Amino acid sequence: MSVQPTGASCVSCASCGRTLEPADRGRPRLYCSRACQARAYRARRVEGPAEAQGSDDGATHLTVERIVRAGIVVADTEGLDALSMRRVATELGTGTMSLYRHVASKDDLVTLMVEAAMADVPLPGSPARNWRHGLERAAHRDWELYHRHPWILPRVMVTTRAYFSPALAADSESAFASFDGLDLEPADAFRYMFMFASYVQGVAVTLVSDAEAARQSKTAGPREVKAADRAQDPLYEPGAYPRLARAMRAGADPWDLDALFASGLAGVLDGIAADLARRGIEP
Repeated sequence: MSVQPTGASCVSCASCGRTLEPADRGRPRLYCSRACQARAYRARRVEGPAEAQGSDDGATHLTVERIVRAGIVVADTEGLDALSMRRVATELGTGTMSLYRHVASKDDLVTLMVEAAMADVPLPGSPARNWRHGLERAAHRDWELYHRHPWILPRVMVTTRAYFSPALAADSESAFASFDGLDLEPADAFRYMFMFASYVQGVAVTLVSDAEAARQSKTAGPREVKAADRAQDPLYEPGAYPRLARAMRAGADPWDLDALFASGLAGVLDGIAADLARRGIEP
């Protein structure tokens, strides 16, 4: 039995856990042998400092909000496919396992990211002037959301699968409020909203696709970018496809998706207005 110096306490080897006698002078011992010291050094090189210590990096600065915001930054700049708990941990400068103390999984993280991203584009604070005004501002709110966060579109698409999201429910409730005062049957309100949302999200597919292509082109070499540009040239040349060439030169050279979106939206709303009039429903 060893006798401990007065006022001292035992410590454990940082590698194997064996009890060490505390030093009575100089720096305290961390390892029981040079072999344990070398083993710990190799672990830090392979796993990183945080993970070599069981990912207990003392990351008291972490919160759910910070993790979610870091995830949004990664998805905005690198795409949702690049998102992982490890990538978010790197963004925050912490160990991967530290994130799991706050967020259970990547799927849970993406769910929280959707909620936060939608909250960044607030719902209208006042009632719509009429049904058309209500749907117009709902459409432009969603369009702005897809511009800011292209990755969010697949997570909010119209679907027959039932799932609940507080932000999506609030967004839909606000849009449906556009029909207040028309005395519509719920099934008719749903039919109009389905047509409206399908248009907005359908055009957004093109927007998101272009945003992803632009993001990827930043990492492509000049040779790949030029090849992609040349591949588009036949669409604009008269010849085998004269109608297509004329239409593309007139309407898509250059592309102005914002203008095309607004024009198409007006057509959809005109269609709803015509159907309301046919059924004798006064706005």
